[in-house]
Amino acid sequence: MLTEDYVRATFAILEDVYGNSPWNLEQIGRDFEQDNTDYFFVSDRDEIVGFLAIQNLVGELEITNIAVLRAYQGQGYADKLMQHLAERNETIFLEVRASNKAAQALYQKHGFEVIGQRKDYYHEPKEDALLMQRKGNK
Repeated sequence: MLTEDYVRATFAILEDVYGNSPWNLEQIGRDFEQDNTDYFFVSDRDEIVGFLAIQNLVGELEITNIAVLRAYQGQGYADKLMQHLAERNETIFLEVRASNKAAQALYQKHGFEVIGQRKDYYHEPKEDALLMQRKGNK
């Protein structure tokens, strides 16, 4: 599959999940080209149904996005994506909507803990973010 196909699949997943993708095709394409960014995908048959994007920030990682098509949510695909981080030794950070209890439970299952809150971090709708961290093994 070509990079352009992955960019389009990522955009389609974001459109499905958010109703209006927070990133456009050009922004996603630029993100794919970054040396410090990695994308992981999960498929059902031949269809890409979810992705995980991480950014390496000088010895630490940040999950910049994880999303699964609505029709495939609750079937373990996000858990499969998170398993890509199981062997990583770096400390990993992420932000999650305060109301997104399902995502918080997933992250806690994978060793993340709430370490702070960012007021009004999200827009449409406006909402606080919880800052979560999984400590590295270094």
